[in-house]
Amino acid sequence: MTKLKLALLIMAMVVATVGGAYVRLYGYFSPKVESIKESVQHDEKTGKINICIVGKDNTEDSHRADTILFTTLDLDNKTVQVLSIPRDTRVQIPGRGWDKINHAYPYGGIELLNRTLINYLGMPIHYYIELDYSSFPKIVDLLGGVDIYVEKRLKYVDKAGGLYIDIPQGLQHMDGETALKFVRFRHDALGDIGRIKRQQQFMKALLQKIANQAVSTKMPTFLKEILQALQTDLPAEEALKLAMYFRDMPPQNIRFFTLPGKPAVLSGVSYWLGDVNRALAMLSAPINEEEQEDGNAMKDMATSPEKLIEEGKEQIDRNTIARNITCRVAVLNGDGTAGLANQFAAALQRYGIDIAYKSNARHFDYHYTSILYPRNLERESKMLGQLLGISDALVKPSDSTTTPTIIIGHDYKSILARLESGLR
Repeated sequence: MTKLKLALLIMAMVVATVGGAYVRLYGYFSPKVESIKESVQHDEKTGKINICIVGKDNTEDSHRADTILFTTLDLDNKTVQVLSIPRDTRVQIPGRGWDKINHAYPYGGIELLNRTLINYLGMPIHYYIELDYSSFPKIVDLLGGVDIYVEKRLKYVDKAGGLYIDIPQGLQHMDGETALKFVRFRHDALGDIGRIKRQQQFMKALLQKIANQAVSTKMPTFLKEILQALQTDLPAEEALKLAMYFRDMPPQNIRFFTLPGKPAVLSGVSYWLGDVNRALAMLSAPINEEEQEDGNAMKDMATSPEKLIEEGKEQIDRNTIARNITCRVAVLNGDGTAGLANQFAAALQRYGIDIAYKSNARHFDYHYTSILYPRNLERESKMLGQLLGISDALVKPSDSTTTPTIIIGHDYKSILARLESGLR
């Protein structure tokens, strides 16, 4: 038996065991699509099964939907698509109004989260799967860890919460605890969007590890941990049929992508404004190599500060731009690093820009540096955005401010470096 077939068989056994159906494995070894459709809920027009997969964070007596995946199984074409929904996505929660989607779970559990997602995407959800992060490290350790290439050093310390993350750049062999920190880290310029990309990278590495390693000797313990970690309303027998039906699906028939959209700050709260139409178009489009991973879904992030630096698009004359900014500018610290507003103000003053005032923002959870401006100062505010090297989408009019106001985000290091480079 090849490694890939062994891995697929193991995955089928895992799914079967969740509902106690392991003993029926071989009775469902070659299910037909017609028999699956007779017993499994699905969209009769499209032949698709939609599953809401939720990763739960149960720290500090709270229950949050830390990861939300809208997963579509296409029975007719034998393909799988996984749409990651950023936790800050702005949605209407039934009975609660506009809010972040991850708040739906503590308000009303998986039922309210499903209703919210159904209303938001306009698509049915046939089943759900919940994963408790507390069991995550054990499952990874049972597989002997995973190998993942870390694009940049991931470091974050929260002494009050007892959280210490320091993962070096480069190829890393991660045990369960390190893997959990890797998929949960979001304290950089890309925030939750960067974290989603790492989660997708991890899922691919985990599948590869299963395919490359015989874990049969550890299967009893592995299956027990899976049973303890998952909660689902998908009947065990039907889960087994689906696992066996998709067991020979080629790797190119699975696509991971993120809800297209852009970051925004509304009434002092940071959100992800999703482009539902684009997401639905991608879910309905055939899978091909050009659309693999985040390709099209992440185009809106192409002008983020990190991307600007990578692509060398910041080659502009900042001193010329600064001379055309004659209005006073306010600076707010939205990151929380001590003295950050003073650093930004000092750099701007060296460009000859007058500072109206410096202070802290309402909260310290701004992923991206943004600018709010009064409508009569749009031109100068846009130039201020060019000076900082931030996307035009992050320079927005506001009736609550009388002067262009910079709100510093977690991407401050790259922006400060950009400002300093223009002063040399």
